[in-house]
Amino acid sequence: YVPLHTVPTTTTTTTTTKKPTTTTTTPTTTTTKPLYIGESPDIKSTASCPGLNNGMTDEVREMFLNRHNNYRSLIASGRAMNKLGGFAPKAARMMKMSYDCDVEANVVEWAGSCMFGYNSVAQKNRWGTNMHSLSFTPNKTKAAAEGVDAWFSELYKIGVPQDNVFTNDFFTRGTTEYSQLAWQTSNKIGCAVVSCWNAWTAVACEYNPGGLKLSHTIYDIGDPCTTNEDCQCAGCVCSKNEALCVAP
Repeated sequence: YVPLHTVPTTTTTTTTTKKPTTTTTTPTTTTTKPLYIGESPDIKSTASCPGLNNGMTDEVREMFLNRHNNYRSLIASGRAMNKLGGFAPKAARMMKMSYDCDVEANVVEWAGSCMFGYNSVAQKNRWGTNMHSLSFTPNKTKAAAEGVDAWFSELYKIGVPQDNVFTNDFFTRGTTEYSQLAWQTSNKIGCAVVSCWNAWTAVACEYNPGGLKLSHTIYDIGDPCTTNEDCQCAGCVCSKNEALCVAP
């Protein structure tokens, strides 16, 4: 996990003795306690698909959604560590994601084959896809967290060039999942956790619209939005505290 931010904590110790009574107070000290995304998410959104009966729960959906948005906020605000040096550049117009039940319906069916083969619906709709496999069967909420964490970890384990331009090199270096997670215009997701044979677990998300366009930047580099106009999209609202733009 990558620290989101730090919170000061204070410690005061008081010692009292009798005859005569004296009170001694030690100087206040401040320590830094990291807060991790897995422990204390900054962003919480709801996600519900009442019309689907596919083994997914709202708790699992919200883990996928909030994990994505926390990482996108971390990137947009310039706090995401980059293996190639320093931090990933700030994002000027990173979109906040929402949950899409139609996308979920397809990715659950596709991941349910446990084959990770050709995804005709995603290809037709130009949706992006991220995949992850676990060699054990945790509960679905934990699997969702581990899948998204693995995709984001490509940034601080492998790294992305500071120009932020997506090239064929991303495929050979293994940073495509991070790139799709961080793709600026991908603002809707649907996800799945499926138990497969031999006790392994398939984790997958699809993104609408998809990213990974060669010679395009993963996102526009610049200071994150402070006004709605900064988002440069019709009806979008700037969520300044999250450093994200919210689509209508």
